Amino acid sequence: MSYNILCDITLAPPRGADIVEFMNNFYRISDTEELHEKYVESFTEDATLIMGPKEAKGTDGIRTLRHGLWTHVASRKHTPTRIFFSGENEIMLYGGVNYRLKANPENDVYVPWAGRVVFDLGEKLEGEVKMQFYQVYLDPSAQSGKK
Repeated sequence: MSYNILCDITLAPPRGADIVEFMNNFYRISDTEELHEKYVESFTEDATLIMGPKEAKGTDGIRTLRHGLWTHVASRKHTPTRIFFSGENEIMLYGGVNYRLKANPENDVYVPWAGRVVFDLGEKLEGEVKMQFYQVYLDPSAQSGKK
């Protein structure tokens, strides 16, 4: 799967291209069920992940949340649309995701979302980009396919 999130790189901070590349890769990982550990490695060890009403802190919490996100989902495809930079290490972004649910495999469910990410840009990580905080704003009932 290929991702190409739009942004105005002229308005980006110095590490903006690294952040866009990171997010494109993150959604590829997010959409591949087998990549649970790669998903967790996208976060710092003490990161916070908030996904709608669910919240996880730290590596173990994020791993548990990630496994739970695949409980009822057969496949997913994110369509991140645009990134907006807010300072050196923070972005807002929006897009959507198509879910194919295990209980209803002949129909996809589309859910729009927005997100806020605060990055650790590698002061402790030898230049590596990782998420310190990621919050996704979405309607959790939409994933059930009942909306």
